[in-house]
Amino acid sequence: MKEWMPWPCAPAATALAVWLLLVSTTAQAVTPGEVSWTAEGVAVLRAIAAQDPDPKIRCPDHLAAKFVSDDFYRYSPYAPDYKTSIKVVRAFRVGTYYFLNARTHFIDEAFKQMAEKGLTQAVSLGAGLDTRAYRFADQYPKVQFFELDLPATIDYKKKKVIEIFGGLPSTTIYVAIDFNKETIPAALKRAGWDPSKKTYFIWEGCTYYISKEAVDGTLGFIATATAPGSAAVFDYVPDAIIAGDYSKYPAARFAQVRCEAAGEPCTFGFPDGAADRYVQARGLTVVEDIGAEELKQRFLIRSNGKPDGNPANYYRIMHVAVPER
Repeated sequence: MKEWMPWPCAPAATALAVWLLLVSTTAQAVTPGEVSWTAEGVAVLRAIAAQDPDPKIRCPDHLAAKFVSDDFYRYSPYAPDYKTSIKVVRAFRVGTYYFLNARTHFIDEAFKQMAEKGLTQAVSLGAGLDTRAYRFADQYPKVQFFELDLPATIDYKKKKVIEIFGGLPSTTIYVAIDFNKETIPAALKRAGWDPSKKTYFIWEGCTYYISKEAVDGTLGFIATATAPGSAAVFDYVPDAIIAGDYSKYPAARFAQVRCEAAGEPCTFGFPDGAADRYVQARGLTVVEDIGAEELKQRFLIRSNGKPDGNPANYYRIMHVAVPER
């Protein structure tokens, strides 16, 4: 349908089709020794939202664009400028774009609430091109960030940080981890993380691509090996999708196809409608469990009172806390 094409040329449409097949919504399989291309794809969507002319819904990640390479745009349907990219988002109803914008607002909000109360440690699990360590460095200089990811991604991140800021900040510790050889607790201990201090864990775009054992292990670690009052924020999908039941989430079918094409299908989902009980059974207190409609109402209503768009409805975000022992 030509009226839906954001560009008048067939190559651009082909590029979009290829990009959608290669890139999953938030993550994809990473070849050992290589940087996840999708980490840039997620950063691009945040960079677009950060240029929105309406400050009420504008994505707070104003640094995202600096972490995206020029080469990335060569194979992407998006462009560095807002006007070109938002046409693609709207024409193809990219629900992930709206979800990522809302997710950034949500996680930032929870972080700032803890930082205002004296938080001194933040851990980003699978940090990718997350920019919170740099966006909040001046406002909350007492917070020590730990960024965990695969060695190649950490190396790329450090190079970009030096390129952008002229050096590596003292408030960020980069933790390269081979998940086949080392556990998260061991890697954090090696990096100097203090389990006796409250920690804010950022766990974006991970739970649905790893095993149940890995999810349970991470939740268990946070619940039992971190200081009371620590907290974590993560996004997840319902287990109905993993079982192939798309009756409540029809758009998830194509998302799963994209994930499978990228070599990383969604493999774990929290119990649909009972995720809170699942997490509570693993020793954590649920602060908030929020879905697409709530995210839209809280973060995506423009100044004129109209919603910017609809986040993909198969994603939810949960904020959990470590109770007093």
